[in-house]
Amino acid sequence: MAGQDHDGASRLVAMAWGLAAAPQRGPRRELNHERIVEAAIEIADAEGLAAVTMQRVARAFDFTTMALYRYVSSKDDLQRLMLDGIAAGETWAVDDEDWRAGLEQWTRIMVGCYRSHPWSLDIPLARETLLMPGQVRAVDAGMRAMRSLPATAGDKLGVLMLLAVNARGFASLGREMAREEADDVLATRHLLQEIVADGRFPDAQAVIESGAYFGNEGPDGRDADDAEDVTVALSLLMPGIERAFEGDRRAQERAAAPADPARDPEQALAAAEADLASVIALRKATQRRARDLEKREGRVRADRDRAKVRAKETAKEAAKAVAKKASHEE
Repeated sequence: MAGQDHDGASRLVAMAWGLAAAPQRGPRRELNHERIVEAAIEIADAEGLAAVTMQRVARAFDFTTMALYRYVSSKDDLQRLMLDGIAAGETWAVDDEDWRAGLEQWTRIMVGCYRSHPWSLDIPLARETLLMPGQVRAVDAGMRAMRSLPATAGDKLGVLMLLAVNARGFASLGREMAREEADDVLATRHLLQEIVADGRFPDAQAVIESGAYFGNEGPDGRDADDAEDVTVALSLLMPGIERAFEGDRRAQERAAAPADPARDPEQALAAAEADLASVIALRKATQRRARDLEKREGRVRADRDRAKVRAKETAKEAAKAVAKKASHEE
């Protein structure tokens, strides 16, 4: 593929796929766009997207800004490569036998990706970005998660768009809610609760007064677990997706249609390798989850044991009090 003629194709997309020729001249011929993108992501993770300038990235490699332009033609291109880079860095471990579980895992990976790199939400989505390897890998994982869903490829792509929009929206909202704008967050929330108490907003009053309007907040007024919002959203979306296809007359035709295009032996081997890598990633993710649950079980069990001891002590004290009262009455 690298030797094929790609005249007319986007140089940025070809670069993302490793098909664009490296510059013939440069301070370091061994440098490539992957290393440049990695450095840019490190800067963004540490200091935010605004800190990522061509000059700053060039300085990370100890060469001039003009030299960097030989590899990446603009700051916009660099940001698009960064956005694709964080998607390419995910393992995308999803269940391919239960589409509900698979799509839930896929959505949580999407949300987690944005939350790990919140600056990515500031990069506008572009058509070219969707053609890059990280995004194609994400789509491939999503389609793999829906192998058991009786739907056409177009329908499945629509489901992924729905979930992707929700994932980006939840991550964006979570970031905005988490911003430390002032020290009087709780006071401001109490102010709003007092305002709605006069009945001007009768249908919103209950949810605001209960505190649910502000999220699941901790003692300092910040969200304690905004993942709960994603759980609620998925619990609402999944039944809708299922119902959209369960009564469709084309469902059987979809399910009976060939799942894979015709492949030559080399393509079949590549697909088999991808399947194996996916299963291994899912197995490792499941094992990590199991270990986390074992640790959680230990903490919960310890809490239960302490509660049991307190309950026994309380029961003994109560029994003593009853016995003492009875002896006094005698």
